Amino acid sequence: MSCSGESSFTISIPDSMLDLLNRKLDLTNVPDELEDAGSDYGVPLSDIQRLLNFWKNGYNWRKHEAALNNELPQFTRDIIVDGFGTLNIHYVHKRSAVEPAIPLLFVHGWPGSFLEVRKILPLLVDAPPEHPNFHVVALSLPGFGFSEAPTKKGFTLDQYAEACRYV
Repeated sequence: MSCSGESSFTISIPDSMLDLLNRKLDLTNVPDELEDAGSDYGVPLSDIQRLLNFWKNGYNWRKHEAALNNELPQFTRDIIVDGFGTLNIHYVHKRSAVEPAIPLLFVHGWPGSFLEVRKILPLLVDAPPEHPNFHVVALSLPGFGFSEAPTKKGFTLDQYAEACRYV
């Protein structure tokens, strides 16, 4: 396994993809709901309708995209995984101003994404002097977020660990 140098990354979802999302939301048919069902048969219809309305009329994708780009220093690098070819892996890399800081690899859960590091990142890289500081790398696991997915079966924990090692 080997890797290339890092490249800066900016979240920039094409307008065509956002247009497609809006068309799909416009075409959504919500089912009927049994009277007084509450959450006995799943998510209440009122919750689904509220979420659908929020995504159609209340969510400003570009605003959130810009906030993430301004807040999180993001990068990608190509990593060659034996037997799986080259995968382009996305990650956040934030160094502490304090030396010596401890390197920390943050791996998100499932389901999850690199965004899980967002709230704790300032606490890790800018801790008070009496606490340790960290240089943090928070990757998008292969197949998640903005990281490329393997294209064949058999990508196991060993390959995920090796990919993490080279980020």
